[in-house]
Amino acid sequence: MERSVAIKKLGKLLGKHLGYRVERDAPDAEERAAARQQLPALQAAEKLAEDAMRARREAVLAADHEYQALVVAHREARDARHKVSALVSHYRITVGTTTNLFFHVKAQGDSWEDVIAQLTRRQNRPIGATTPNSDAIT
Repeated sequence: MERSVAIKKLGKLLGKHLGYRVERDAPDAEERAAARQQLPALQAAEKLAEDAMRARREAVLAADHEYQALVVAHREARDARHKVSALVSHYRITVGTTTNLFFHVKAQGDSWEDVIAQLTRRQNRPIGATTPNSDAIT
């Protein structure tokens, strides 16, 4: 089938937003079939090499005492940061809007007055304006 005829038929099937691409260097059906036959052996070889690499990495790092000390220090620092980070973003009252799937936070605070004040400030400010040092999630 000629390209012009095919494009007309595709245009009728897909509408005016039709798009297409022609790859001159793409493999033909026989080349794809040959490649498909090689794929399982290549995937198995890759997995064996990856497993050997991972096992060697773990053995080398397990024997490195300085690295193990750094891992412990990093884990302790990360856990401490997570605890404080959770405290910083945890408010007694959170209000927002809900859809079927998501809850969109509009204001957070420790009292209803804080929340109402945040929402009032947000409604009264010009579009695009930001408030410095705002604790609320925008």
